[in-house]
Amino acid sequence: MKPLGPKVVALGGGHGLYASLSALRRVTDRLTAVVTVADDGGSSGRLRRELGVLPPGDLRMALAALCGDDEWGQTWRDVVQHRFRSEGDLQGHAVGNLLIVALWELLGGASTGAAADLLLGGAAGAPSGTAPQDAPGGAPTSASTSASTSAHGGLAEGPSSGEAGDSPGGSPGGVPGAAAGGPRGGEPAGAGVPGGPAWGAPSGSTVAGLDWVGRLLGAHGRVLPMAAVPMDIVAEVRGADPSRPDEVTRVKGQVACAKTPGSVLGVSLVPADPPACPEALAAVEDADWIVFGPGSWFTSVLPHLKVPALARALTSSRARRVVALNLAPQPGETDDFSPQAHLEVLQAHAPDLSVDVVIADEGVVEDPGALEKAVRRLGGRLVLAGVAADDGSPRHDPARLAQAFVQIFSE
Repeated sequence: MKPLGPKVVALGGGHGLYASLSALRRVTDRLTAVVTVADDGGSSGRLRRELGVLPPGDLRMALAALCGDDEWGQTWRDVVQHRFRSEGDLQGHAVGNLLIVALWELLGGASTGAAADLLLGGAAGAPSGTAPQDAPGGAPTSASTSASTSAHGGLAEGPSSGEAGDSPGGSPGGVPGAAAGGPRGGEPAGAGVPGGPAWGAPSGSTVAGLDWVGRLLGAHGRVLPMAAVPMDIVAEVRGADPSRPDEVTRVKGQVACAKTPGSVLGVSLVPADPPACPEALAAVEDADWIVFGPGSWFTSVLPHLKVPALARALTSSRARRVVALNLAPQPGETDDFSPQAHLEVLQAHAPDLSVDVVIADEGVVEDPGALEKAVRRLGGRLVLAGVAADDGSPRHDPARLAQAFVQIFSE
């Protein structure tokens, strides 16, 4: 059996995080995804508005990316990514979004054990790897904290939202025997934790629900929200009105920010100081490596640095930090951005953040010298590697990206 590997925390959301997780799960058994919770479109937006819950879509996509390559994992990946097609209220809803929200409701008003019996008691044939155990990434499972606090890697890394579309197929590879730990019986984990979800469930119920979905899927890692409440992204945009190209205005909402016709200058969050997920903070503190990107820069990667408690943890962690750059600018968010412009924006949003390594595809970097200077300003070194898919699309190949991570983590 291969070693457990380093403790890795991957930050992001949507298709970009899906790509990094599809690669990282080949590299380490101890993997934690910390996911943005600011989506306001599609199925996630509808559930958020109707029920007041965290938008589940990006969380769902991260769980799908961590599914194994056996029949169990691939079947459940397809199930949670499936979207209903109807003329009624279910139109466009992803099964995984509904499953996650159902867990949150059950765990918010019932014991963890009772909810587990309802949801997993009939899961005959579940792989043995899904037995409850400590979650990877150094973060405690919801159960362990209750006593004290009672698919395809070739997806386009476009919109950060988990609602951009279902991910087709699964990525090959995967690490056996690394299912995320699920909660055990007893009261809802995290009961009484301040700053819980807006709908009144204890914040520990949010993490416990994700842990149970991860257990059902046999996920090779753990998925956590970056904050305990839903958030809105607010972007400063120059030229949002084409008739006034030099005017800077504020655009609110993830979908609006991603589709703005102007140039995004920076982002902030509403609320400005949301409560960070305690388990996410613990995972960051205990990590060996922290991975930023790839993904939608302003709506997926940078928001993590605008949650004050999480930003402090990211800058003070002893972990080494890796930035995986996108393969192309994203229309509406980073039009005409060079690779080094992405790093300049990162530094502007987190001046105290140092970076150890930046991964860029050697085939898309037009000015390696300029990029290397930008990397050095962040305190890091540049690694040029062939990590793009062969089809010419702006997508990372999971096996190639995994190999780049292997080389970096072994140094």
